[in-house]
Order: sequence, then C-alpha cells, then structure tokens
Amino acid sequence: MDIHEAASLTVEEDNNPSSSSDDNNNPSTTIEHNNDDYFPNPSLHNPTALETIKWWAEYTSIHGMYYIFERGHFQQWKKFAWSIVVVSCCITLLIAIVSEFKSYNDYNIDTTTKTVIPTSLNFPKVILCNANGGVDGRLQNSTGIMEPKNEEELISISQSLTDFIVRTQFNNKVYNTSSSSDELNEVWEPIITQYGLCYEFNTNESVFIPGINAGLIVYTWLNQSSYPIGVDWAGVHVLIGGNNNNSNNDNESKDNNNDNNSSNNNNVVSQSGTVLVPPGAVSFISLLMQDIQREENKPLNCLPGGTTIDECRLNCIMDATKTKCRCRIMGDTTSNSNGIDYCNSTNDVCRESINDDDISICQTCAYPPLPPCKEQTYTTSYSAGRISQNLIQETANLQQETNFNELSNNLAVIHINYASIQYTSTTETKSTSTWQLFSNLGGSFGFFMGISIISIVEFFVELIGLRLIPRLWGREELYGIGQKKKFT
Repeated sequence: MDIHEAASLTVEEDNNPSSSSDDNNNPSTTIEHNNDDYFPNPSLHNPTALETIKWWAEYTSIHGMYYIFERGHFQQWKKFAWSIVVVSCCITLLIAIVSEFKSYNDYNIDTTTKTVIPTSLNFPKVILCNANGGVDGRLQNSTGIMEPKNEEELISISQSLTDFIVRTQFNNKVYNTSSSSDELNEVWEPIITQYGLCYEFNTNESVFIPGINAGLIVYTWLNQSSYPIGVDWAGVHVLIGGNNNNSNNDNESKDNNNDNNSSNNNNVVSQSGTVLVPPGAVSFISLLMQDIQREENKPLNCLPGGTTIDECRLNCIMDATKTKCRCRIMGDTTSNSNGIDYCNSTNDVCRESINDDDISICQTCAYPPLPPCKEQTYTTSYSAGRISQNLIQETANLQQETNFNELSNNLAVIHINYASIQYTSTTETKSTSTWQLFSNLGGSFGFFMGISIISIVEFFVELIGLRLIPRLWGREELYGIGQKKKFT
C-alpha cells in the first residue's frame, strides 16, 4: 500500500462509524490519525495555510518545491540543503530575466545584407547646380540685385535652363535646345536648393543597361564670362538622391523602392551623394544603390517617413539660422519662413557662430535624429577624361561658339549611370523580438526551475488566488482550504 492509499484509507475509516467500532474492539486494526499525515484530514480539522502550501508543493510541477516541504522522510538538513539549491536557482533565474529585458530594451540590431539583381533599376533624382549658384553677373547689373532676398529675385538673376543645360541624353533618347519645341522642359525643372537655382532631372524610365552605353548624359554650359565679380572658380554640383519613380518591371525591386527616401520639403540636399565636377572634361559618375529597411516595431529605432540624418541636421541648422540670425538659407521653404529674407553678407558672422547648442533647438525631429525606416543611399565613384573633338564640335554647333578656350572653360560633360544592374539590400531588425523574448524567458524558467505556463497558473491562480487569498476573508469552502469533502 502506498502513501496515497494510506491517506485515502484514513479518511475512509474516519467517516465510517462501523469501521470505527470494529477498530475499538480490535486494537490491532485501529488506524490512528496523525496531523503529519500525507494530506490533512478535512473531516477532522481545517488545514492551515502552511499545510495547504505543503500539499500544493508536493503536487506542483515546479522543480525542488516538493523536497523543501516533504514530510515524514527527509531530515531537516536535507530540506535545508534543497532550500539553498532552490533559492540559488531562483536568484540565477532573476538575474537571467533582468539580463533578457535589458537586452530587449537596449534595442540591439542585427543587420542582414544581400545582393539583389533585378531586371532594371529606377533612376535616382539628379540635381545639377552651377557651382557659383547660377548667378549671372550681367543680370545682376541690369536688375541691380546683388544679393537676392527671396525666390523671385534669385530666379531673376540666375541662369535659365537653356543657358545652363545644352543637351541631355537618357537611354539613348536626346533632348536639346536646338529642337523646335523645348524638349529640355520635359525632363528638367527648376528647384531652389542651398546652392541656389538648380535643375532637377525627372524621368519615369528605368535603366536596363549599366555603364557608358546608357544612363544620363548632360552637356552643361557654365557661362563663366558672365560670372559675378570675385568668382574665380567654376564647376557643377551633382546632387544624387532618392528615386524619381516607383515603377519597375521587377517585382522585388518595386517592393523595395516604394515609399523610400521621402522628399525633403525644404529642398535641402544631403551632402552625401554630392560630386563637384570640373569644366573642360567628361566626368563619369558610377552609382551603387543600397536599399535599407529598418525595424519599425516599438521601441522605434527609426522614423516612418522620416528624413535622413544629414537632411535632419541641415533642417536643424536652418531653424537655428532663422532663430538666431533672423534670415533663412536658400531652399528653406517651410511655413514659418514667410516674410524672412535670404541670408546675405551681413549675416555671415552670425551664421558662422551657430554651434551644437543652437542646433539642438530643432523641433522637427529627435536629436540626435533617428534615420528613416526606409531609405535608399547611393555610393558614387568618379572618374574623368578629356573631351573629344567630336563633343567639342557638336557643342560648338549648338552654342555657335568657335573659340576653343571658351569651349574648354565652359563645357562640362557629365555621364551618370549604375555600374551594374544590381543593388545591396540591407535589413536592420531587432536582435530580440517580442516572441524571442518570450522564448528566451521560457527557456530560462524551464532550465533553472522547470517552470512553464501551467506552473505559473498553478502558483498564482490555484495556490494564491484560490487557496490563500480567500482565507483572508474566511472563505474555507474551496478545495484544499477546509471543505468537509475532498471533492465537491
């Protein structure tokens, strides 16, 4: 007969009068009740809270609890030893739990990079700016505007599109100023940036062929003879940013390109991806695109629809300039810029005094700023070569210019295309996701204490909720707390 049967027999004998009578007549068969029986007899007394805990500990799935509260077999030193083991495991488990939550809240990042080879690639935004701001000295003299105060004045003294861009070729289709209709307006539009009046290339076409046989080729005319007095250098700023369009023949590339690199409302272009090319040369700019997808789930490590870090910092500089110097940088078109003039030479000292303390007043993004959740960046490699006689002759015909020195000093040919039809896809994800956190916690609970979800229910619901807490209000009718029958 095992110990469970003995406990059951004790209850049966106590509840059966005839059996008790027989036991009195036959002492050899009498079963005496002992308060230390395996389970306290609910017909004789209500179990105490400690007795209830002992009974629960003997049946719980939590490791080690049975040996601490075991009755009738273990000596006290064995119970004490098991108590030390269980407490040590509890402390180690607590340390592991704290470590897991700390790792989760630190938002460590796992980066996965792969090379994607689509059938085509969207062409990025390309902005070209004359390095002197596009300002024409002759127009300054005729208008009397030496330092423009706003967009209208800047446009009135800057190079027009047809003066700056002589010829454009994209995917072997030619747009030039010699056509009867102004084809350049189909693909170029003016845009005011921090560099002055510039022109942005727009196309819905994708690039299928890499290298020098496709992409964008632009002939720019710097018109140095009309530069303002004091300008002794020339060139073209080439600014490369996000995609022009979202259409793509390749589904994977299309999904990765959608909604990427939100445009900056201030027309302030990030310094990364900017190349300054000289006149008198053919400049080759090869592109390599990197598509970045960052974790969006909380806690956020990025801003959905946010600007790049460089753009955000430039926005902070613009806000600081307006606050401290009461003027605005070219390209700043925010709503609070109305009525504020462009900064001029009288503001140079104030602008040079702007530091990190002033920039930190920016309210448009977190400081230091978080990157956008979806972003496309471009790595550029630059090379240059001499302009061939054919290009010089072709430009001479378009510009009606025969002076070789003028052609060399003013003509800058720019060729922009992808080095190969592929891009790098980078995905940044949280090292420990919510489900991984639960999995790690479950592993720690099971390894140190053998605790599972069922064990947690046993402890908090059955023991504490249904057995111990009701005792505070005198509720002793629940199972294990003193009802007259073992089952109800």
